[in-house]
Amino acid sequence: MTFNMDFFIVGLMQVVGFFVQGTTGFGCTVIAASVTNGILGTAIGVPYGTIITLPFLYYLGIKGRKDVSWKDLSKIVIGCAPGILIGNMLFSSISPQTAKIGIGAMIIVIATMNIHKHIVKPLVMKCVEEENTEDTLGKKIFRYGCLLLGGIVHGAFTIGGPLITVYTLEAVKDKKKFRNTMTWLWCILNVWNAYSQYNKVPFNDRSYLISALIVGLPLAGIGFFFGMRFLEKINRVQFLRIVYAILMLIGVNMFKSSVYWTPQLIQYTTISLGIAFIGYTIMVIKNRNKETIIAQTK
Repeated sequence: MTFNMDFFIVGLMQVVGFFVQGTTGFGCTVIAASVTNGILGTAIGVPYGTIITLPFLYYLGIKGRKDVSWKDLSKIVIGCAPGILIGNMLFSSISPQTAKIGIGAMIIVIATMNIHKHIVKPLVMKCVEEENTEDTLGKKIFRYGCLLLGGIVHGAFTIGGPLITVYTLEAVKDKKKFRNTMTWLWCILNVWNAYSQYNKVPFNDRSYLISALIVGLPLAGIGFFFGMRFLEKINRVQFLRIVYAILMLIGVNMFKSSVYWTPQLIQYTTISLGIAFIGYTIMVIKNRNKETIIAQTK
């Protein structure tokens, strides 16, 4: 075993990632991916991110086995399975940067829509959330598409959780069942991924990977158990707001860290975001005033 200070830095990032994992049932690998892969390299960082999750996943999975939506879990596994196999085959042929740009952009759009619905509308615009909206064919196609694409991305880079979450949030409403169902999904998927990815690590590099895991596991455990405790203190509405805020942070970080930012691109992006933000703010203020007038007339 060899010790490297880089292992400790990567481990500290696991504290943050596994706090989120313990609370929501997803996110540890994606949140820590930029630091893990940046320091250890993709060839070691990807299997590291998969293998380090296994002891915590099985602990929580066995502990929470009575609070799992097994029917929805079977649908998720069947929906992801073809994508996992495709992703494993594409691991060496797809550029991680290209995948992260596309997935990051998708996650930002999804998170923005749901932050508007679950945070801005009830807290800023004072609108009552509509829980029982019609589940149209278009919505179903979108959800199952996210499931398949999430499987492909997870099979290739172990970062498919945010896309799979889009499906699971609609299928499993209870916060604890949601977390435990997602946990069992990773229990199933990550065993195959860990085996497949570890076998692709060059033999001479395996001691380096094992050393990094020995340092990282205790630090990941600290974050994980604090996350489990935090879940007990929040309700479903707060849970959803946290989940979508985390998805937004993941999407922005994934997109920002993967795009080559030229000065001209930074300028265009800043102007575009500024215009969009001003327009959105005006729309929110108008709707808030409208809701206030309606409330006063009742």
